[in-house]
Amino acid sequence: MNISEAARRTGVAVDTIRYYDRLGLLGAVRRTPGGAREFTEGDLGWLRVLRCLRDTGMRMADLRRFVAIDGDREPARRRELLEAHRAAVLERIERTYRELEVLDGKIAAYRELEQKALEAQQTVAQPV
Repeated sequence: MNISEAARRTGVAVDTIRYYDRLGLLGAVRRTPGGAREFTEGDLGWLRVLRCLRDTGMRMADLRRFVAIDGDREPARRRELLEAHRAAVLERIERTYRELEVLDGKIAAYRELEQKALEAQQTVAQPV
C-alpha cells in the first residue's frame, strides 16, 4: 500500500513516516520502480510500535537505540530498554494522578466558594 494509506491505517502522519524512513527507523521499506514507498502489513505493525513508543514519551534517541538493537539476536537488550521506558511511563502516570488530586481539590474549593456566594446572594435578595 502507498504512504497515504499507511498513514491512514496507523495514525502516523505522512511526514512522520517519511522522517522515520530517512532516519532508518523503518528498515527496508520496499519501493516501486518509480521510487514510491510500498508498505506491507508488517511495516504497518512496526509503525504502530514506533507510534506507541513516541506517544508514551520515548525520546528519539532512545527510539533510535531501540531500533538499532537486533531483537532476534539481543532480545534482552530490547526488553531492558522497554522495561526502563515502561517504568518511566508509570512514573509519569503516578505523577499525573497526584496532579489530578491537586486539581480536584482546587475545583472542589472553587465550587464551595461559588455555593457560598450563591447562598449569600439569595439571603440578600430575600425580602424581610
